[in-house]
Amino acid sequence: MYPNYNMNQLTLDISTSFEPKENHVALFINELVASLQIKQPYLFGRPREYDLGAMMKLVLFAYTRKTFTIRKINRLAEENLYARW
Repeated sequence: MYPNYNMNQLTLDISTSFEPKENHVALFINELVASLQIKQPYLFGRPREYDLGAMMKLVLFAYTRKTFTIRKINRLAEENLYARW
């Protein structure tokens, strides 16, 4: 009934890599932000805890989904696989 179940298994057979479909808006946003080459160091206080390019990608993707508030962008990033990519 159960296919070869092992509690000591260290790897999963499931592929965890994700690539968006061809011509998806996430790919276009990724190429756009990568072409901007954002490399500004922090100037004041402690270092940033996030990558500026990744934040810009998330915000632009959220705007294409008509999501404008911080709480809704946070929810989009938690629930949407394309937004996390």
